[in-house]
Amino acid sequence: MRIHRKKQPIISNYTMGEEVLTTVSSQAYLGVEIHEKLSWKPHIKAMTAKANRTLGFIRRNLGRCSSSIKQQAYTTLVRSQLEYGATIWDPYRQNQIDSIEKIQRRAVRFITGNYQREASVTAMRLDIGLPTLEDRRKQSRLVTMYKILNHQVAVPLPDYITPKGRATRSQHQHRFTRLSTSTDSYKYSFFPRTMKDWDELPHSTIELPTLEQFKEAVSTE
Repeated sequence: MRIHRKKQPIISNYTMGEEVLTTVSSQAYLGVEIHEKLSWKPHIKAMTAKANRTLGFIRRNLGRCSSSIKQQAYTTLVRSQLEYGATIWDPYRQNQIDSIEKIQRRAVRFITGNYQREASVTAMRLDIGLPTLEDRRKQSRLVTMYKILNHQVAVPLPDYITPKGRATRSQHQHRFTRLSTSTDSYKYSFFPRTMKDWDELPHSTIELPTLEQFKEAVSTE
């Protein structure tokens, strides 16, 4: 696999011994599908297909169980698949966001047992206490950023990320200078995207002393 942005990349054959290695456009690595043009479309497509199959299995086998058992099965077996490595591949295209949320919407109807067309899935979701997956991915990115800044994870803050300076009346002092981006794949990657969300957090949240307190705060933002 070659990582590139060119329409006509330079093609070179690679060998191991006397055997020419097969060229692929994407490859799974540690459970995440990496594409040659850094697109997350193949990963999201494969992930949602797998999660749909798992949800179908749960619906066939737990149809007579209580709502609490159904919800526990969904969050444990399905949602965990939809969130694996999400701080890296969190999509920004609406059609990809919708394709992921669609699975949870199906799960909400299964959990509540309400398949009436006129029933609001959003109201049902709120009633059983499930936030949107998009919101959970944002919270996960912010939590990861908190861990990085407080040296709670072995991911160093890159040297090119610098503090913005003094605080203003409307913004806290722990803001960062925005990164210049020329491609969407970089603009919506972890650091450029999360820095923007981080800068919008209130000062009281940024200064929380423990990870547990920070998680609780961002979950209610």
